[in-house]
Amino acid sequence: MVIKHKNVTPRKDGTISFPIKDRQNILKHFAYKLVTPEKPFRPHSHDGDEIWYIISGKAVVDVGGEITEVEANDLIICPSNVSHGMTSDGEVYWLCIG
Repeated sequence: MVIKHKNVTPRKDGTISFPIKDRQNILKHFAYKLVTPEKPFRPHSHDGDEIWYIISGKAVVDVGGEITEVEANDLIICPSNVSHGMTSDGEVYWLCIG
């Protein structure tokens, strides 16, 4: 299956979330996201692990109270039901897979 980027409608916050939930059994979502000072990814938790991959930029992530600076090509693992969020002083493009 191929899901063309041009056929995916961005959310109001600019997130592009590919519709995979009902098409496979491993992942719940695969999203391309942008964090800016005005649009932080606020801390939250939910059932299911996530993997974040930083495409470009620098950010600060909070995973379970552990604060870490990250940059392009870093991988972040967010365990199920553990609070996680991201802030940045600039623009950070990243993938959220979970």
